[in-house]
Amino acid sequence: MPINEKHFKLLTDNAVVGVYIVNKELLFQYVNPALASMLGYRPEELIGTVSILSVIHPDEIPLIVHNYQQRLSGEVPSAHYETRAIHKSGRTVNIEIFAAYIDSKGERSLAGTVINITARIAAEEELLDRQQELQALNRSLEMRVADALAVSREKERMVMQQSRFSAMGEMVAGISHQWRQPLNMLGMSVQALHLAHAKGTLTEEFMKLHYKKSLDVLKYMSQTIDDFRNFCRPDEDLHPYRLDEAIGKIVDFFVASVNDIAVTTDACSRSTIYGHYNELSQVMFNILNNSRDAVRERNICNPSIEVTVTRDNDANQIIVTDNGGGIPEQLIDRVFDPFFSTKDPSKATGLGLYLVKSIVEKIMEGSVSAKNTESGAEISITLPLHGIDITR
Repeated sequence: MPINEKHFKLLTDNAVVGVYIVNKELLFQYVNPALASMLGYRPEELIGTVSILSVIHPDEIPLIVHNYQQRLSGEVPSAHYETRAIHKSGRTVNIEIFAAYIDSKGERSLAGTVINITARIAAEEELLDRQQELQALNRSLEMRVADALAVSREKERMVMQQSRFSAMGEMVAGISHQWRQPLNMLGMSVQALHLAHAKGTLTEEFMKLHYKKSLDVLKYMSQTIDDFRNFCRPDEDLHPYRLDEAIGKIVDFFVASVNDIAVTTDACSRSTIYGHYNELSQVMFNILNNSRDAVRERNICNPSIEVTVTRDNDANQIIVTDNGGGIPEQLIDRVFDPFFSTKDPSKATGLGLYLVKSIVEKIMEGSVSAKNTESGAEISITLPLHGIDITR
C-alpha cells in the first residue's frame, strides 16, 4: 500500500467525523469507523456491497442523486448540504455532508465527510418551540396588560367622576350661599317699589335706581350659573386661559361655601396657560377642601388658607398653604397614595390628593408635592409655561 494511502487510512480511521468514498454506481468504496457507527453498521457491512442510497431517507434520495451527478460530471466540483440518513435500527439521523469528486485508480469517484447533526437539529427545533411559546406568552401577556390597563383607566375615570360630583356638591352649596344675599337684595328692591307705589311716592328716578340694582343682581346670579355650568361641562379641547383669573374664580366659589375661614389669594403672575380649566378646578377644590377639613377638625383659632400664584423662567407655580397643623412627618410621603387619608375613614375616601396627583401629572403634564410649614401644610403644583406673562 503506497505511503499516502496508509496516511489516508490512518487519518480517516481515527477521525471523529464520518468519511466515505463512493464510485459511479453509488457503491461505498470506503467507509471509516465513525461513519459506519453513525449509521449503526460495521465498515465491512457497507464497503463494496451497499449503495449510499440504501442508507439515505427515501424523501432525500432525489437530492443525493442530483448532487452526485453534478459532482461526477464536474459541473459543480464540491457541495455542502444537510440531509437525512436511515440508521440500521430504522431511526432517522440528520447529517451534514461536505462532498467533492476525486479520481481514484483512473475512475471518477465521490468523497466526502459526514457530521451527525441530529442533536443540533433537535436543539434548534426545541429552541424554535420555546421561541414560539414565548411569543405566544408575550402576546397573551400584552393582551392581559392591555385589559388590565383598560380596567384601571375605567376605574380611574369612575373615581375622578365621583370626585367631580363631590366637588359639584360643594359648589352647589357655594352657589346657594352666594345667591342668598342677592335674592335678599332683589326682594328688598321689589318691596321698595311696591311700597313707593302704594304710598304714591314712586318716581322715575326711584324706579330707575331699583331697576338698575335688580338687573345688576340678576346679572351676577346669571354669571354664577354660567361659571357653574362651565365647571360641570367636561373639557374636550385644550384652550388658553389666564391662570390668575381661573384661580380667582375657583377661590370665589370655595369662599362662598366657607364663612369661618380666612381665604386669601395672591396672584403675582398673570400667566396665560394652555389646557383644561375644568381639571384645574377639580384639582384646586380637592386641595382647598383638604385644607378646610384640616383647620376645622383641629379647631384651629383664626383658621386661614392662602393661595399663591407665581411663575419663573421655567414654570408656573400654585401654592396652597393652611395653618391646620401640618401632616405627620412619618405620613407625608404617602399623602398622594390612593385610599390613604389621615382623616376618620367614615369621613374620607382617601382619593382627593391621589386624584390631584393623577390629574396634574397625567393630564396637565405638571408635578405636585407636599411639605409642612411652621403652622400647617403646603401643597405646591408646578405647571409648564404656555404663552407669556402679560405683566411683563
